[in-house]
Amino acid sequence: MAFDPSLTPLETDLLTRFHHRFGYLGFPAPAQLVVTARTNTGAGRYTRFAHDGSVSIDEGDLGLGTYSQFDMEGLRAGASFWVYVTSGKIDYLEIVLNGEGHWDGCERAWGLIDPDTGDLPVWLSLGAQP
Repeated sequence: MAFDPSLTPLETDLLTRFHHRFGYLGFPAPAQLVVTARTNTGAGRYTRFAHDGSVSIDEGDLGLGTYSQFDMEGLRAGASFWVYVTSGKIDYLEIVLNGEGHWDGCERAWGLIDPDTGDLPVWLSLGAQP
């Protein structure tokens, strides 16, 4: 299968939430990120980016809050996620399964855990915006 440089609905949803929370620090809107590579590992996914501009965020892992997690149909314990910032750029989005299991990379209905309180999602959706 050929590489698809488009953001997936899940990637768009997660990155939109980062943009809403950290846009004032220069976190780009999803449309400003160019997907350069995507690797599904079975235990998660790495999506690498290129973009113009820079962010005023310390280098390293950046989560949405204390709880950067989502539930998804078919994933027993859900998944955690964060972006990695390198030299003022959003380098990649990493998604990692919580607990044991395997993810085929197929995006089924999901709901985000509240990043500040840890409350379980009250909705599940494909591509819903915050």
